[in-house]
Amino acid sequence: MQETEYIKSRHKPPQWADRFLCWFCHDEHLEILRGDVYELYEERIEKMRKWRADFFFILDILGLCRPFAFKKRSQTPTQIAMFKNYLKITYRTFIKQKVYSFLNVSGLAIGLACCMLICFYIYDELSYDTFHSKSHRTYRVLEKFESEGVGEHSASLPFPTGPALKLDYGRQVEQVVRFFNFQSPSLALANKAADKGFNEPNLFFADSTFFEVFDFELIAGDKETALNEPNSILITRSMVKKYFEDEDPMGKVLEFQGNQNLQVTGVLEDTPTNAHFKFDFIVSFSSLKKSFGGGYPTTWYWNPCWTYIVLEENTNKEDLLTQFPDFVQKYFPDFVKDDITLELQPLEGIHLHSKLDYEITANSDIKNVYIFGLVAIIVLIIASINFINLSTARANKRAKEVGVRKSLGSAKSQLINQFIFESVLLTFVSLFVAIIIVALVLPGFNQLTEKTVSLAILLEPIFLFGLIGAGLTIGLLSGFYPAFVLSSFKTVSVLKNNHLKTSGLNFRRLLVTSQFAISIMLIIGTLIVLSQLNFLQNKDAGFDDKNIVMVPVIQSPMGNHYENFKTAALQSPHIKSMTAVEEIVGAKFQVGNYTFEGMDKSKPFPRFNVRHDFVETMNIPLAAGRAYDEAIQTDDSLALIVNETLVKSMGWESAEAAVGKRFNFRGELKGQIVGVVEDYNFASKHHPIAPLVITLNTHPGAFNLFIKYVAVKIEGKQMQAAISDLENAWVSVLPERPFDFFFLDDTLNDSYKSEQKLSSVTLIFSVLAILVACLGLFGLATFSVEQRTKEIGVRKVLGINTSQILMLLSREFMLLIGIAFVIAIPLSYYLVNEWLNGFAFRVNIAFWPFILAGLVTFLISIATIAYHAMKASAINPVETLKYE
Repeated sequence: MQETEYIKSRHKPPQWADRFLCWFCHDEHLEILRGDVYELYEERIEKMRKWRADFFFILDILGLCRPFAFKKRSQTPTQIAMFKNYLKITYRTFIKQKVYSFLNVSGLAIGLACCMLICFYIYDELSYDTFHSKSHRTYRVLEKFESEGVGEHSASLPFPTGPALKLDYGRQVEQVVRFFNFQSPSLALANKAADKGFNEPNLFFADSTFFEVFDFELIAGDKETALNEPNSILITRSMVKKYFEDEDPMGKVLEFQGNQNLQVTGVLEDTPTNAHFKFDFIVSFSSLKKSFGGGYPTTWYWNPCWTYIVLEENTNKEDLLTQFPDFVQKYFPDFVKDDITLELQPLEGIHLHSKLDYEITANSDIKNVYIFGLVAIIVLIIASINFINLSTARANKRAKEVGVRKSLGSAKSQLINQFIFESVLLTFVSLFVAIIIVALVLPGFNQLTEKTVSLAILLEPIFLFGLIGAGLTIGLLSGFYPAFVLSSFKTVSVLKNNHLKTSGLNFRRLLVTSQFAISIMLIIGTLIVLSQLNFLQNKDAGFDDKNIVMVPVIQSPMGNHYENFKTAALQSPHIKSMTAVEEIVGAKFQVGNYTFEGMDKSKPFPRFNVRHDFVETMNIPLAAGRAYDEAIQTDDSLALIVNETLVKSMGWESAEAAVGKRFNFRGELKGQIVGVVEDYNFASKHHPIAPLVITLNTHPGAFNLFIKYVAVKIEGKQMQAAISDLENAWVSVLPERPFDFFFLDDTLNDSYKSEQKLSSVTLIFSVLAILVACLGLFGLATFSVEQRTKEIGVRKVLGINTSQILMLLSREFMLLIGIAFVIAIPLSYYLVNEWLNGFAFRVNIAFWPFILAGLVTFLISIATIAYHAMKASAINPVETLKYE
């Protein structure tokens, strides 16, 4: 296409892009390249909308930004000399105004360092599970089992669900993999040859399709066959060292739960830190048949398997979801299928968006990512405001310099280039200092946030270009004022010392007000987060979690030895009582279907299997009736204990009225309610208290699935002695099994790890934000004193004292901080209230955090300005006025 043709084209692409091409492209290539991009534009405009053709036109132009196409721009000696002159003036200005330069660089460097660290955290959080090649079409299948808002929203499914999905929807489901771990906190493994045994918390059974769904690295063994055979186990690199030291583990045997030998068929690389669950061992799923009598459980009621599916390419998940109701009706039992809903959860969304029952591990929260992102923006804004404020404030001192340079022939464009060059260079110096700060504090930051981020992440394009863009943006914004305003001053007026209007004053006031409003909001938010965390950790949960030792016992022979173990342990004067429970009290629960008197059909209720002395050990008050009694042998089959919320949900008049009410379990009349306990938080305080059924299960076989822990109340003042006595009692009944334990209150506190991390990070960065704001205030106060030196000298001659100088200097700043406080109160109240609404149990927003935030800001500001007042009061009026 000829030049005249593409210029006269009836369709006009973006002209700025065309001008950009003409600017950078060498004349030798311009004609051909310009013709090509216009020809492509004409072809696209016939096939697509104009905005899309314009977009691709711009991409084509940018794609031509290659070395061969650039104009050869030789630097003349004059240009080189000018550049050296710019550097020399920048250096002299930096040295001459040391205080301003230091405050500018340090304040912006701290802000940039904070922003980088938080961005590292956010980048890592958003990267979870994205390293799998099929992650974009991999989903976890969920089960919602609820009736009238009561039940469970489970991350796991019944055993047969995965294979049935593959069988029924083979054209849409490419592959399925299941994970199972007996819902146990740990499982026992031993290398008998080396006499090493441990309780392992990260052992899972997985289908042989494990590597067809996930891209975890196998460094020894064959992915195709590693999990095909029963009694096969994959072990991670770190576990090889733990069990086999320097030996080759391939073909070696590990004993599982003391009764099943597993052969090592592969070595896995340690689980990536950005996977939503961590494993140390993967056992072939077919190995489970030994535990279930030669086959897999066929029930569609029990749901212990985490099930993942990969959809076929170009399969719409919504199409599959519409078929799930028929799937539920086909397979699930009649008494639950009307209460069951299956859902699909994207693999990449699990870590930040999933707060379900029976999660493999506790997940993070997308709200925290938003809050951290907001904190990063806030700190960067405060630092940028400082930088711009100080840059514009000190620029007024250079008016005479501008006048002299203009009188010697400097063009306006040269002055503009000089000021912008200085500002951008100072910004990149700050950026360099910020990277040094990040390198120094990154190990501590990783420890605080439980991350393993390295400084090499800065080489990622998103960070590399982001930092360059941030440096240029801040540098240009702070350089525009001195560049365009000062270069416009009239030379004669400047050199005659005529009064020049202090431009930009109102703009600086606006920036200072915004800065302190943001700082006050950050302080208020931090105080509320700390208050909520303290509330969650210390609010009375309705039971006593102190000095409770939890001993994992699932899939152990403890069922046959429990009474002997209990008797031996209670002989210790340091052990007060003992019970056994299905889940961690205050953290988890299971669900069972019950029909109580007055109900037409059964519905799911949260359920908790226990042994005798549960109420006494956990110190849960009874509202009516009695606890389970060892003297009444029918309690484990004909009696139930419920909580007060269940009584209210059934519409019964009182707890006393609930005692004696009949119940059915799975359609069979089983017995009656014998006791009602006061409400307690049987799940975390993120959730409201729901109806609860506490059922006694004394069957020895319950320790295989339904009883997972022994809970022991010990003497708080003699913990070590109590633990030692408890271990001796364990060894007396199970000498071949490793003894393991943890404290209940420590585990419950881990339920609020997300809030702990949030409060720690916001507290640290809030302090840094205030520090940066004070650096800016210090610089502006310094500027104010310098501008008013002669005024202060005159006032000192007239008898002004230090306190009056303080009032003189602080009046305007205190007014701005007052305005900032008024702005910050409603905004911060709204934001923290929205965050608190996500908790079932929350603090009421008190007024003291608002007052404290304002008071802290006020006192720090006064202290900053007081320094300058003291310095100004020491000035000799003779020195400031002798040339007047």
